[in-house]
Amino acid sequence: MKLNYWGGGYGVPFRPYRHEFRDIVIALIAMTVAFALLFDTLLSIGGLIATFIAVLTGFLGHELMHREVARRLGYIAYFRAWWIGLLLALVTALTRLFIIATPGATVIGPKVWGYPSRSDELKIALAGPATNMVFAVVFLPLWLLLPGPFSFYANIIYATNAWLGFFNMLPLALPGIMLDGFRVFRRDVRIWVVAFIVSVALLIPSFIL
Repeated sequence: MKLNYWGGGYGVPFRPYRHEFRDIVIALIAMTVAFALLFDTLLSIGGLIATFIAVLTGFLGHELMHREVARRLGYIAYFRAWWIGLLLALVTALTRLFIIATPGATVIGPKVWGYPSRSDELKIALAGPATNMVFAVVFLPLWLLLPGPFSFYANIIYATNAWLGFFNMLPLALPGIMLDGFRVFRRDVRIWVVAFIVSVALLIPSFIL
């Protein structure tokens, strides 16, 4: 009987990934630098801190929530960085116009207790964008109410999470890429409609305010 990711014997042949912490740290640093280049906050202490929080909540929070929900449902799950994606983020950020941000993903392995269900994919997929929406709700009023540069810093965090929440709820699936929105859509259209409307509503202030 082989050992699984958790170290227990379940008869599940799965090789553990032992570099998750390293991948998280490198992805966090690389994405902070990339977004600091995009937002022009690299030389501002306050701006750099805000950018770090935006990356921490928007990207790492998104992926780790996928991981946490998957683990609570009994699946083996871990974050794994995508080195080409990190390099692409840094290169595109140099344009100061846009960024292609694909730092990595949460890898979902076998379920080590219980039985897989259709609702499992729904819960795991929705967890990431829902996290972005929660942070957008928190930082939207801070952007509107805080004075001076603090408003700008809050806007960085709000806008990052609002955009990620919206983008990830798009029901798109391409070869090798399947957004969270597509997974939610195919499991429960009603939940997808509600979540998508919320994501759009949270994004609108970034255009009109």
